[in-house]
Amino acid sequence: MIGKSWTIMTLAAVLAIAPQSAAAQSTGVLATKAELEKSGPSVDGREGEKTYSTPDVVVPGDRIRLTLTFTNNGAAPAAGVNLTNPIPEALAFDGTSDTAGFAVSVDGGKSFGALAALTVAAPGSAPRPATAADVTHVRWLWPDAVPAGQSRSVAFFGRVR
Repeated sequence: MIGKSWTIMTLAAVLAIAPQSAAAQSTGVLATKAELEKSGPSVDGREGEKTYSTPDVVVPGDRIRLTLTFTNNGAAPAAGVNLTNPIPEALAFDGTSDTAGFAVSVDGGKSFGALAALTVAAPGSAPRPATAADVTHVRWLWPDAVPAGQSRSVAFFGRVR
């Protein structure tokens, strides 16, 4: 039980820090929500319906959906919104469906690009292609403005280590 509680505490601590960087770029506020993915029973060989709920406890292998919601509290449209979020240490990046303006970092947030285009330094040998396990940060750059008083959300997934 101690290991499970530590994982939840680590996830919550990282999520509590993340909104500060996005909120500082504009008159907006960033809210982060973590939910546990559960699959319903499969029917006729088809994958069961997925549901999401706030977890009380997570264990290694659980898939977590992290939803980032940017709300523009200003009086004018928020242009050039850049949402950058670290991957919590307790999670391994496991994809996103929100691919417009999306990029990842495998070097602690110093540079971003498509995962397939990134490499990771390998001691004593040539760099190797980056994998999802190497992702340290995710980023969305929105080319269109978020209207005053409006919100926009994106989500990514992580597996509990």
